Amino acid sequence: MLHKCPPKKQSGAVAIEFAALFILFFTLLYAILAHSIPLLLEISFRQVSSEASRAVLRVDPAAPNYNTVLSREVTQEINNGWLPPSWRNGNCPAPATGHNWVPLPSDNGSPSYGHIADTEESRLLHVCLQRFYNAGGNEQQRAIIPIIEFAGIRIPSLPQDEGNTVIRGETITRL
Repeated sequence: MLHKCPPKKQSGAVAIEFAALFILFFTLLYAILAHSIPLLLEISFRQVSSEASRAVLRVDPAAPNYNTVLSREVTQEINNGWLPPSWRNGNCPAPATGHNWVPLPSDNGSPSYGHIADTEESRLLHVCLQRFYNAGGNEQQRAIIPIIEFAGIRIPSLPQDEGNTVIRGETITRL
């Protein structure tokens, strides 16, 4: 004769397991999304800066106020892109290439989106977009997806420069 044991009650165990797995799954999903947005932004900045660099190749180098015309073309190409104005900013630092970089003149109050340098061989154009991606600050400096800090871990964990996270995409073109 077999002796049957009464079934054990586990009504709360399933809820606890679900809560633990849900927290783990949500954290993993949030980490993927939070890292994807800055990566997408950096790739988009590179693409837009490349398109702006190609657009200035149509400008005649003998045109009066050549640098102003270049700046206007770069600004127009960037403004025609898909990025919202609060997601993009100019005023990037000049590249550390050893050339004497001069900022492009700003056009109608918009930020300067690049620099120009004259070398012995040719003229170089540096087009750059950037965005601060910090946990706090105003709308143009705050992360698009909020940064979560828990137990000393930041999600997303992005490199910082002087206390700021900066996402930047740039292109240097020989004119």
